[in-house]
Amino acid sequence: MICRKCSSAQNVKNGMMNGMQRYKCKGCGFQFTKEVANGRSQVEKNQATALYMLGLSMRAIAKLFSVNVTTILYWVRNFAITTYEKPSPQGAVIVELDEMWHFIQSKKLNAGYGRLIVALPVSWLTGNVGIVAGKL
Repeated sequence: MICRKCSSAQNVKNGMMNGMQRYKCKGCGFQFTKEVANGRSQVEKNQATALYMLGLSMRAIAKLFSVNVTTILYWVRNFAITTYEKPSPQGAVIVELDEMWHFIQSKKLNAGYGRLIVALPVSWLTGNVGIVAGKL
């Protein structure tokens, strides 16, 4: 057994976990079990992700591959994280909302609060706008 954290071969047995032998590395103290190759192959994960991108629901894909729906979600998220980079927002519009001013037409300092909201227009034609509310 080789430690997955520090690649040391100096390990000792350290009890059982879910019916599997647990080991502890003498070098770094990392606890681990022997890896079992019962996971899905990368080909199956890519197929499931492709089906999701074609419009099939996660529940239907989970039934096809006999896995949990959450597993399909993790596969799709990992694919998106490793393949695409998150775009930075451009052209933000800052709006301040104050409920007291809009309803009473006067601002009292001891009641109500203002909240800073940033609207990020993605595409005005399709109605895609991201709204971010922050604390003052």
